[in-house]
Amino acid sequence: MIGRGTAVIPFLIFIIITIVLSFLKAPSLNMMIAAAIIGLIVGMFFCKDWRRYWDEVLTGMGSKLAMTAVMIWLVVGIYAGILGAGRVVDGLAWGGNALGITGSLFTLFTFLACMMFATATGTSLGTIAAMGVIMYPAGLLLGANPIFLAGAILSGAAFGDNIAPVSDTTIISAISQEYQRRRGTAEIGGVVRSRFKYAIISAVIAMVLYTLVGGGGTLAINPTESSAILAEHSYPPGLLMLISAAIVIFLAVKGKSIFVALTGGIISAVAIGIPAGLFSISDIIRIEGTSVQGVIPAGVAGMLTVSILLIVVVAMGHLLIKSGCMETTVGWVGKNIAKSPRSNELSIWGLATVFNILIAAINTIAIICVAPFINAIGKKHKLHPYRRANIMDATTCTWPFFLPYGGAILLLIGTMNVTAQTYSFVTPLAPTSMFFAVFYSWVLWFVMLISIVVGYGREFEGRGGRRIKAWFQNKVPTEAGAEIYTRDRRGPPQLGKL
Repeated sequence: MIGRGTAVIPFLIFIIITIVLSFLKAPSLNMMIAAAIIGLIVGMFFCKDWRRYWDEVLTGMGSKLAMTAVMIWLVVGIYAGILGAGRVVDGLAWGGNALGITGSLFTLFTFLACMMFATATGTSLGTIAAMGVIMYPAGLLLGANPIFLAGAILSGAAFGDNIAPVSDTTIISAISQEYQRRRGTAEIGGVVRSRFKYAIISAVIAMVLYTLVGGGGTLAINPTESSAILAEHSYPPGLLMLISAAIVIFLAVKGKSIFVALTGGIISAVAIGIPAGLFSISDIIRIEGTSVQGVIPAGVAGMLTVSILLIVVVAMGHLLIKSGCMETTVGWVGKNIAKSPRSNELSIWGLATVFNILIAAINTIAIICVAPFINAIGKKHKLHPYRRANIMDATTCTWPFFLPYGGAILLLIGTMNVTAQTYSFVTPLAPTSMFFAVFYSWVLWFVMLISIVVGYGREFEGRGGRRIKAWFQNKVPTEAGAEIYTRDRRGPPQLGKL
């Protein structure tokens, strides 16, 4: 038997090392993997049955949750690589310049462009890396406020991370939340549809704020240099790649498997990109000497490290469940805090916020760590998996995007440092200067808090997993309190009583 204390040790070691890396502004996925492995090794010495301990670790690593996420990320890596080869970013940059957008309007345009790119690719860090080196220097040239321009890039990335069907946080938030009255977990397309109302409210408010305060930047620079920079990163045909992005979003929202949606995106991107001359087959995959090159192998390689990290973190979470630690934690929260649907949701919101503050370096890891707790806590008052996923993901797309030691801000500053070497007019910002400039994330955090307090969007799980809308109510509907599926140790899920 694995003791509760033993199961906590690997997790504590991992979180402590991750927090230290965040505060040292040195987030490293490889070191985080090492931290998890070190934690698992140390935990072994506090367990009497070493063989049983490692059997459970390996069981967790091979779980369907871990393998599903890994497979999705590998396919996303290929898809994002093909979009990048199609120069979708340069297409968006051309669109803004062609429309003559300057000042606060350019800050607004940057927010919208980053929203579209992040929603299409599902990668917030990829959005920051790709758009930061183009939109930030271009915005300075066109009179945008530097701080709010940076905030717009971060906000757009957060929006896509929150709403994109192919986003890692969207995927984890959905597949980690189980149904009680039927088999399976929350569907990604359904989760996206249900959270759109929170995202669009937050986005509209952020758009208004960026329009009001996003201008006023002053920059003395040679107009010739300004035109040269924009011309270098302007490529109208790149906008054709947005068709592929729209296909992925459409298929996912219509309830198709995320693998089907991504496959549709990959096929359509290739079908559009090659005839349009955006890229060639050799750009996708080719053999150079004894090595294979191209966006397909590069895309897969880019996802390997985070996939390994996910696997070991899920293994640690499995130990928490098998030891009874999860059950004890959920029981304490249920007895002392989560005494009603509202307080249950506040518990989820608060717990997810704490994890994202502590593990802000990579918000994917924060949501992976907290997801099992939220899954168990939310079931106490029969909250629908969509509702649980939405509350959890909302916090994941907030704090990590404006904390000075968060991975998103550190990456954006890195792009500023790179562009500063090329453009003399670029001065990297201090990490703390952007804290209140990421409007979307701040607004989303408060929108979700308000929705919890007043009950806006509250839903419970009915028979067969059906959504029971109980907006503005603070009690569990009678229909949601009937039979549920339970799983015993001897066999498959069976019908029982809560």
